[in-house]
Amino acid sequence: MTKDQAIRHVRHAKSAHIRWRSFVLAMIAGLPVEERQAPVHHKACTFGGWFYSEGFKAFGHWPIFQDVEYSHELLHAVYSLVFQACADKDRERAAQISQQLVGISESLLAALTLLEEEIFASQETDF
Repeated sequence: MTKDQAIRHVRHAKSAHIRWRSFVLAMIAGLPVEERQAPVHHKACTFGGWFYSEGFKAFGHWPIFQDVEYSHELLHAVYSLVFQACADKDRERAAQISQQLVGISESLLAALTLLEEEIFASQETDF
């Protein structure tokens, strides 16, 4: 993998996460969302699929990557509470919990931006 390919992979993963978050927020707003569009389990979403396959192969030994994993798992743990509140038709509770979810999401995106910066700063042979 080249440095440019690595950057593209990370940016695609960020986009997948943002798309997932959009589906979650739509669900909280009362719009119909299929579970496959916003899966509860952290390994079932598109980002998780990338993270535990291509991402882990390329960056699993980088400390910042481990921070991303923690944020991602925490995000889905909070999302499970949002999902349950939505299933219980308690949109007010879901909206309250979603504030935490958005904050964790922003932390995850910040960690991915740091990963991008580390990729930019690394040697081409690091991949």
